[in-house]
Amino acid sequence: MEQTITLKLKLYNPTKDKQKMYQTMADRVTDFANRYLFLDKKSRPKTSKEAKQYSEPLPAAVLNQAIRDIKAAKNAKKFKRLWPNFNNQSFRVEKESTKDGETVWKVSFPTFEKRIGVPVEVNRHHANFLEKLLTGEAKQGSAKLVKQRGKWYVMLSMTLHIEEKAKEEEKIMGIDLGLIDLLVANVNGQTLFFHGGRVAYMRRRYQSLRSRLQKVGAYRTLKRTGDKEHRVITDINHKIAKKVVEFAVKHGVTKIRMEDLSGARWTMEQRTEQRKDGGRSLQSWAFYQLQQFIEYKAALHGISVEYVVADGTSMICSVCGEKLSSRPKGRMFTCPNCGSTRHIDANAAKNIADAVSGIAI
Repeated sequence: MEQTITLKLKLYNPTKDKQKMYQTMADRVTDFANRYLFLDKKSRPKTSKEAKQYSEPLPAAVLNQAIRDIKAAKNAKKFKRLWPNFNNQSFRVEKESTKDGETVWKVSFPTFEKRIGVPVEVNRHHANFLEKLLTGEAKQGSAKLVKQRGKWYVMLSMTLHIEEKAKEEEKIMGIDLGLIDLLVANVNGQTLFFHGGRVAYMRRRYQSLRSRLQKVGAYRTLKRTGDKEHRVITDINHKIAKKVVEFAVKHGVTKIRMEDLSGARWTMEQRTEQRKDGGRSLQSWAFYQLQQFIEYKAALHGISVEYVVADGTSMICSVCGEKLSSRPKGRMFTCPNCGSTRHIDANAAKNIADAVSGIAI
């Protein structure tokens, strides 16, 4: 099984001259992209040699990759920003040792002046994957030079081959997403909870702030607030996904099943229950993003992910299969048939693990 990941590597203390050069490259790539779109399709350059007449000086490798990136954005009418992108032949990852025995990671890529090598900040997580590149265990993809909040980064993609676990050892974990308990995972009776109260409070606080900013017309501050909220949500989802996958690995899980969210709608009973708990803002939580994070982190451990139709999983007893006529009130599920009692979301997660409503198409 192939899994593609992207590492975000921060450039270590680039000089003002280098930062200026990166910005100039980014501006030139963007200008070229918009000139390219302005041309009729027959006149558009296909190679870096043809592209030079429409661009300020740029490395041939960057121009060639820019053409590919523009073509990939099929519906683009104008680029606000197209970052310099390098393929695996023009971008290199290097590892060096200092006299003190410390390891220094560098990346090198061509610029309109010359090829340069720059150190990058690497944590233990990054180093693990970069080592795989050097040993050939991972295949290097493209690398994009980007600027975020005044800092320069390289977004390096790579593809790893992950050995899937044998089917005879299959152990399935189910995950239920909700408006009060953000996520509940269940595997063979072992349950992991992420309560939504704290993140719901955060969403309400940002909603209140946006409302005040809109009233006074502070649109720039409003945009910055929205960007900050997005970063916070993404960070929370990353942390939840990491803990979920660690829980799965700990319990020997080989497959994770989650609800197919396409066309999903919260029921009136769920919304009423959510309002009582004060979690009104969780209805707009980035559940799809959370699922994507879980999927790619799980794949790194050879754990497959499957999406199921979850209709009725909150009304079916996960012990005997008895189906209730309506969703139980409160947070506990008590079966009128077998008498078993368990948390309503843990019950739903177990039903999702068992795919009681069928595998999603």
